Amino acid sequence: MILGLWKILFLSAWLVFKRPGAVAIDVTSRCNLRCRHCYWWKQEHPEELSYEEMVRLFHYLRAHGMRAAILYGGEPGLRLDVCRIAARIFDTLLVFTNGTLGLPDLGAGQWIVSLDGPKEINDRIRGKGVFDTVVENIGRAPCPPIVHMTISKLNEPFIEEFTETMLGLPVKGIGFSLFTPIKGANEQDLMVPVGQREPIVKRLLALRQKYGERVGFTKAMARQLLPSGAFSSWNSYENCPVSQGLRCYRSDGTRKLCTYGNDADCARCGCAAVVVFRGAFYPPNYETMRLVFGLILPKFFPKTKR
Repeated sequence: MILGLWKILFLSAWLVFKRPGAVAIDVTSRCNLRCRHCYWWKQEHPEELSYEEMVRLFHYLRAHGMRAAILYGGEPGLRLDVCRIAARIFDTLLVFTNGTLGLPDLGAGQWIVSLDGPKEINDRIRGKGVFDTVVENIGRAPCPPIVHMTISKLNEPFIEEFTETMLGLPVKGIGFSLFTPIKGANEQDLMVPVGQREPIVKRLLALRQKYGERVGFTKAMARQLLPSGAFSSWNSYENCPVSQGLRCYRSDGTRKLCTYGNDADCARCGCAAVVVFRGAFYPPNYETMRLVFGLILPKFFPKTKR
């Protein structure tokens, strides 16, 4: 309880003083999948730090005020030892994973598992057999993970079916991003145009109404995604609260601009992190703040509809 209070105070201080207090780190340049929509394969990546070098980086960042960390890849599950030591060094830890390598105990850390639709659709995007493997690993997980779906033209028709299936599993909840292309890429087969987001947003809000807080999407978040709302106030690198509020690192310990890399197209961004953060605090919104607390406090569970 005391640690949870400190995490909430840290988050409040980060908001008030506008000083970076969190890091996003690619802990590996390797991945065991090659997902159709993933930005990772469309950019060049450096070699990765050794275990000892990564631990030194973690301690350096923690000593310089970075209390929270988000681990990406590649696939962080390929470096479970790195994930576990990060959970001991940082006060708050989120780890994004494809879930195929298992979801072992991370202590105070939280797994966020990427799946992208019902079995047939997910495996068309992520590879044959991935859905069944991940669902089995979710069932074995000692702590409930959070499921994350990247919405694209490939899986958009199946949002409701997928949500119902996932919430029937032992998961903490489900969240959503919209596919974000890299600069200069057409990707019309994947990206839902910004001007066509509103029907999807309404469907997500209907799911929230149906299932309660286990669906991580609020009206305040919806406003951030829409051109008729607040989207134009943050869809550039200079105005992005995540890129400006996080320190982002490649797998070799060098800096990068964004969790998506240096080539993300901010003008067409659908990043959930921005939507959650701005939805919670611009202006302050209690409903979305509870979602943030659910991310940073592993034992904070969302309310469900009876």
